[in-house]
Amino acid sequence: MAKLILVKHAPVRIDPGVISHRWVLSKEGRRRCDWLAEELQLRGVSRLYASLEPKALETAALVAVRLGLALEPRPNLHENYRSGLGFQGAVELRGRLREFFERPADVVINETAIAALQRFVEAIASIVSEGQYQTLAVVTHGTVISLVVAQHNPIAPFELWAALQLPSYVVLDLTSFSFNGEVHNYSAQ
Repeated sequence: MAKLILVKHAPVRIDPGVISHRWVLSKEGRRRCDWLAEELQLRGVSRLYASLEPKALETAALVAVRLGLALEPRPNLHENYRSGLGFQGAVELRGRLREFFERPADVVINETAIAALQRFVEAIASIVSEGQYQTLAVVTHGTVISLVVAQHNPIAPFELWAALQLPSYVVLDLTSFSFNGEVHNYSAQ
């Protein structure tokens, strides 16, 4: 049965002087892509897509090379817009994101949750229409993954976001987007 696998990128090198949309993978992040490639190979992924943000593109490129797949970068798979937000520590960012999910129609972080969801769903719909009957993987970001999964399943988006580690993935039915509740997080072996 065809599946849609939504992947949260690997760990990044945090640079407070650079907007998070431009962050690249850390050395550890690149290493963890080996685990992700093995996981996606076991799941039978036949097409691999990625957000245009460097951290997602780099994650997907390392997986694509390992699996011998073409990488298909796509617009509108990016994280919610955070330009002008400035660097936020983990606690402050967590609070802002809780508010982002709880007030989806309000501009909490430069883009409403509703707008981010709509943009992401349209991009995913295009991918699904191209890759019907295949197992597809999309390397993207935690907030948009959480928004789309919560739209189609009885799960709180903030709780899912908090459960997603770097890297991680969820498996959805390709047509209904149903989710069995299992988050697949990187685990050191």
